[in-house]
Amino acid sequence: MQQKISTILVAVALLLFSVSLSSGEQLSPELCKSKAIAAAKLLGAEGDAGLAKLKDANGEYRFAEGKGYIWVHNLDGDMVMHPIKPSLDGKGLLDMRDVKGTYLFVAMNEIVEDHGQGWVPYAWPKPGEEKSSPKVSYVVLAKHGDKEYVAGAGMYDVTADDIKKQFPGDKVYED
Repeated sequence: MQQKISTILVAVALLLFSVSLSSGEQLSPELCKSKAIAAAKLLGAEGDAGLAKLKDANGEYRFAEGKGYIWVHNLDGDMVMHPIKPSLDGKGLLDMRDVKGTYLFVAMNEIVEDHGQGWVPYAWPKPGEEKSSPKVSYVVLAKHGDKEYVAGAGMYDVTADDIKKQFPGDKVYED
């Protein structure tokens, strides 16, 4: 009888484990947008104190099984916090361009200064690759006291046309 109960408990545990794996969030433009908006609200409420929550590898701002994350830069073009590449923290980014010549962080700052939030399409190499792939990021301006932050999240293999179809009312950066 005890062996039968053990077998049943193991089966139930395996079932629960497989359900938890399959219920994970999938990286999507909707998820990037909602996480960037939530991060901006957190920064607006907590300022620098919220950065630890955004950086937490096990927190809600690392999503889609670790494929998604929030970074924060400021309107001066300095990286405030990057959870994947902390070597960027404190670095100026305004000169960073993609293969098409788009100044990524200039574009991100322009869209948040003009509209408060929006999408910025660009081309960037996927981790471990040299060739650039289409990428789009959603960025949101947040203010706390006298500080301004830009919270963003992005994903590969999505184009400006994809975003315009999916979010016809959203602002999309165009050169």
